[in-house]
This record gives sequence, C-alpha cells and structure tokens, in this order.
Amino acid sequence: MKPCRLLLVCILALMLTACRVELYSGLTEQDANQMLAVLMQHCIDAEKTAGDHGITLQVEKAQFVNAVEVLAMNGFPRKQFVTVDSMFPPGQLVESPAEEQQKILFLKEQRVENMLSKMDGVISAVVTIAGSGADGSSPGEVFSVAVFIKYSPQINLQAFRPQIIRLVTGAVPGVLPEKIDLLMQPAELRLSPQKVVVPDTTDRIRLWMYVYRWYFLLAGGGALMIALILCFVYIRTERV
Repeated sequence: MKPCRLLLVCILALMLTACRVELYSGLTEQDANQMLAVLMQHCIDAEKTAGDHGITLQVEKAQFVNAVEVLAMNGFPRKQFVTVDSMFPPGQLVESPAEEQQKILFLKEQRVENMLSKMDGVISAVVTIAGSGADGSSPGEVFSVAVFIKYSPQINLQAFRPQIIRLVTGAVPGVLPEKIDLLMQPAELRLSPQKVVVPDTTDRIRLWMYVYRWYFLLAGGGALMIALILCFVYIRTERV
C-alpha cells in the first residue's frame, strides 16, 4: 500500500474509533438490543458490534459514565441465574442429603430472584431462605425468607410491597407472610439529566450540528482524502 493511501486509512480509522470505548462485551442479541434501545432513549450515542464471543456495546468516551448509570437503573446487564441442569448434571455422583438440600434451597432462591428481577424498576434482588435440613432432616420446612431489593427511584416500587410478599409466599412453600423480611432500597440516582433549551434559530443550528457531528467528521475526512489525492496527482504530473 502506498504511503499516501496508508495515511488516509489511518486517519479514517482514528476518526471512527478514537472517541469510542467498550461498554460491555459477550452480550446476547436480545440483551444488546434492549441495552441499545435504553441508551438511545436517553440520547446516548452507542453502537453494537458482533464478535466470536457475543456482541460488544460501545459508547463515546465522554458518555461512558452516564451510559453505565442509565443501564444500571434499568437492571442491565442482566444477572445470569443457575439452572437445575447445572446444579444437578446428569451422571453426577449421589451427594449427601445435606448437600442436596442446600442446593435445593439455593435453586429456590435463584428462582425467586429471577422473578423479582423481571419487575419494572428492579435493579437487583437478593433472596436468602433459612430452612431446616442442614443434616438432611425435614427438607420441606422453611423458617424464614429474607429479601433485599434495590430499585430505581423513577418507579414507586414500595406500592408493590404487598404483592411482592404474596409472590414470595407462593414461590417458597411453607413460609408464612410474617416470616418474610423485605427490605427495599431506592438506588442513588447519580445521573444528572440534561435539559436542552432551544430558544432561537441559532441554538437549533448548533443542536443540529451536534446531533449530526459524525456525518460532518466523515465528510471532512472525505474532503481531506480527496485533497490529498489531488495533491498526489498534481505532484506526479509535475514530475512527468
């Protein structure tokens, strides 16, 4: 490749990648699309690229902090929960009754956390079930359930407290409603929303130029490339 063309390729590559940083990688198509939609709703410039190990989400470096905060407030990235197949794989050696009971309790906790995490506004949910059966006895008896939920302050999740207690009661057989300790904490909203005020034509033009700034950069890069090519052709012609 000639030095002039190599220089042009390097300039364009730097223009396209220098201002973007990796936000999350190894995402599924569904999670990546949902996260991208959330970022676009908050006017955060982002893009996704497919790779061998999933999809990577990139944002502008200046918007990295806001992007992380916005996604966290919407419960992203999603927590991966343990399945029955992973806890009890086929062909596994028989475990002691105590170990088997601990796994069953853990699976119940995971299922309740999975249900709670699907509620609008829930950022994270942690469930701990205290039951008998540590020695293998009384495997169905549950003493109490502790539930901690961190939620987005944009949604009044406290209004759903009775429904959450009923949900946990139905999901964990043997537990009484008064034995469910529920703590709900609103997350601290560190994102400062920016209000765009457009009072006159000049500000509209500035806003339009900001929104389409990448097109201006690409156009400028194209003009620069054409100018370099013309300069190269002119020098070659003069030498001839």
